Amino acid sequence: MVTTLKTGTGDKTTDRAFGAETDLLPDGPDIRKSNKTRMPQFCINAFYERKFRDTLFVIKAGGRVIEDDVARHNLLENIRDLTLHGVRVLLVYGGGIAMDTEAEKRGITINKHQGRRITTPDDLKVMIDVLGGRLSLAVYQAMAQAGLEGISLNAVPPDWMNVELRPKVPVDFGLVGDINTVSARALQRLFKVTRFVACPCLAMTEDYHLVNINADTVATALALGTQAQKLIFLSDVDGVQVQGETALMIMAEDIPGLIANGTATGGMKVKLENCLKALQGGVRRIHLISGLRKDALKKEIYEPVSPGTMLIRESERMHYLNEIEAQAALGGELIG
Repeated sequence: MVTTLKTGTGDKTTDRAFGAETDLLPDGPDIRKSNKTRMPQFCINAFYERKFRDTLFVIKAGGRVIEDDVARHNLLENIRDLTLHGVRVLLVYGGGIAMDTEAEKRGITINKHQGRRITTPDDLKVMIDVLGGRLSLAVYQAMAQAGLEGISLNAVPPDWMNVELRPKVPVDFGLVGDINTVSARALQRLFKVTRFVACPCLAMTEDYHLVNINADTVATALALGTQAQKLIFLSDVDGVQVQGETALMIMAEDIPGLIANGTATGGMKVKLENCLKALQGGVRRIHLISGLRKDALKKEIYEPVSPGTMLIRESERMHYLNEIEAQAALGGELIG
């Protein structure tokens, strides 16, 4: 079932996939009215700290978010607040637009296949300069400005993942890596001494070749390998668009159909393929939100309904709706 939030027109949601209008919480109270009896802020903080303390959130930020000075700073401020509540955060980021711009300056032709970048030696040099250099330093600087304690890396540590060069058939993607396994223990060791780590989507193979890996794929693999509490994708759009509306909630079982019918294409197709893999592998909640909205991450975590899309398994659906009701009772507001 694909559910979209109908904002500004009453207390109902519209199931765009089936054209039926139904109550979001048919047997519960009106969660839009619950904030009239808002609980004290310290109670709300205690609720979230107990819920998320010592859990791991894997966040993937797209290039448009990381490359934008305001969005990047706001994201790291939000992450700082999460870490202060005891959450461990792993940030994986790409830099597609910045890399494309730099490649054009150098006269390098950009080639992609079904939303995935083909990486030539010249492309990899651009990635090293942009991802491993300029953007990793921009993240480092924003961490300092936000007062966020943590570690900023310029590539995925080699002991985190076992990576091999992708086979040349049926499509030659060039210097692109495939992830075979993830070492949860290596990540856990690092998170014993910090609550925040950031790295771009550059990695190294067993035979010491630096390779490009799609940032969505890296984030998904690391979330799976660590059994992260949440996997969050930040891009420049408010989740998944279904028939012109942002889907509030998508079940894992519906993802193949959205890809088959052309609803998800290009980069979104790649993203949903990774989401399906993560859900099937045990990740409980996946959030797709726009990182260009102010405090987008904070609102997604701390408010019952946000402008983004939640992806879950069907078995989690009612549990999630019950959580919306509980969060609203604590004083959260629905986002219009």
